[in-house]
Amino acid sequence: MARRSKINFKALESVQKLRGGYYTPLSVAEFLSDWAVTLKTRTILEPSCGDGRFLEALFEAVYRNGTKNGTVSIDAVELNEDQVKLAEKKAKRLASKGLHAHVYCDDFFSWILNAPPDKTWDAILGNPPYIRYQYFDKDQRFIAQEIFHKTNVKFTMLTNAWVPFILASVMHLAPGGRIAMVIPSEISYIIHAQGLRELLEQELEYIRIIHFREIVFDGTLQGTVLFLGIKRSDRPFRPLRHHAASDRVLFPDETEADTVDFKICDIKGIDDLSTVGSSEMALQPQNGKPFSGHWMLGLLDNEERSLLSELSRIPNVKPFSQIADITIGIVTGANNYFCVSDTTLEEYGLSEIAVPMLARSELIKGITYTAADHEKNAALGKSVHFLEFPNLDANRLPKTMQEYVKVGEKQQLHKRYKCRIREPWYCVPYVWVSQISLLKRCHHFPRLILNEFGAYSTDTAYRISLKDAYSECGKDFVFSFINSYTFLLAELGGRHYAGGVLELVPSEIRALKVPLVKVARDDFRLLDQMIRQKRNPDDILDFTDQVILSRGLGMCDKKLRALKACYNRVKRRRQR
Repeated sequence: MARRSKINFKALESVQKLRGGYYTPLSVAEFLSDWAVTLKTRTILEPSCGDGRFLEALFEAVYRNGTKNGTVSIDAVELNEDQVKLAEKKAKRLASKGLHAHVYCDDFFSWILNAPPDKTWDAILGNPPYIRYQYFDKDQRFIAQEIFHKTNVKFTMLTNAWVPFILASVMHLAPGGRIAMVIPSEISYIIHAQGLRELLEQELEYIRIIHFREIVFDGTLQGTVLFLGIKRSDRPFRPLRHHAASDRVLFPDETEADTVDFKICDIKGIDDLSTVGSSEMALQPQNGKPFSGHWMLGLLDNEERSLLSELSRIPNVKPFSQIADITIGIVTGANNYFCVSDTTLEEYGLSEIAVPMLARSELIKGITYTAADHEKNAALGKSVHFLEFPNLDANRLPKTMQEYVKVGEKQQLHKRYKCRIREPWYCVPYVWVSQISLLKRCHHFPRLILNEFGAYSTDTAYRISLKDAYSECGKDFVFSFINSYTFLLAELGGRHYAGGVLELVPSEIRALKVPLVKVARDDFRLLDQMIRQKRNPDDILDFTDQVILSRGLGMCDKKLRALKACYNRVKRRRQR
């Protein structure tokens, strides 16, 4: 089964979403079955069989590939009793045709841990559940952690059910065996799957990611891929030997990392599976490369990888973490309550506790935020003021503040998690101003904002503090961030959401590299003006790349064109 959803509050979610119950299109099941089943296949595992969709596809694949009658057995596992009954009916029909399939009504995690440690299958395929760890029951949490432990993959509570599903499956995949799964596209980049990617590279000699540009499962915003892998044939499974560096170095040491024949194949939708060419699917071990969990590098050719590696070694190209520290913005727990307009200030007489605030990305037009920007936003009725209540009991507050506190309590804001864990609930902690901000999400490209006016920022942005050695480099840093090299690294290292949104979390931002150059005042002013005018992103990068990469780093025109073409290709992929 396929479970693709963004789950927030368990009590508000449907049974389907909590089960992750989005079922696989038959054409997808047939494609995976045809690839996974070979003449050598004798044992097959389907760890999340649902109503038996894959059983039907496997039956056709077994006989289409010429396997003799009665020589293949299938183990299928499903937790939901109603789905098990449907799957068993299909299994009985297939048994009459000579294909033996045993359907187990059980939780896969429990079932696989109770299997003999040396038990393996020649093919493992299916569509594991997409359920957040926080919605596992107590036993499932314990067993999932045990699977992480057995594979020596670092456990995190940010994980999702499909991750331990794949870990357990690879642990029981026979040498030379094949695994084929329908999983979220985030496997290629999400941080909590880093250990899984490293293990898969260690254990598999061949990996193909077939990425759908269209949404496969209606009613979800989750991108989907088909994951295909072939187990290394020279040895049985072994736990992950080592973990990649915590700073997420983009280019691994080729003398130490495992090499794998890895490709990402982009197609429009499931109707285009037939267009995936045999050359893209063929095993080519001579083309193996090290990735160390950075699978987005699979979007680049050898020359592009070499160019990025070359740039990363230039002295003026600095890790973001060397230049600045990053922390989240102010977490109010109720931005619409604590961030208010002039009208609300006047209505409740709260001007004495109002300070300027950047509450929304739409308030920021350029790469600076000035007093003029603040005044303009206020005149438009925007919520540009943050209410910084004193740390006093409500009965000691002035009457005007008491009235506004009662407004919040009438809205039950004091019962929200972020509000109720502080005392008093209306006194927001960790309130300080940063010199620079960085918006968490973007459509075109990320940008740093020089906070000239000294406004606070909510958690829609990160607070950036320059380190002592770079304390006078604010404008240089903000300008230098906008270039094709840094933006390409952001595309490769960030995460993508439906609609083409790019999001960067702090660890991903720290891993970025910035070619830090000294910028003329006029160049800075011109870039700010271009962004405020919403000039074409290509025009903006034509300007900044010349200043930063060509003049600043001495990059030749040929390499600059190749770099920008690579960036634009990867960005278009995100924006579909």
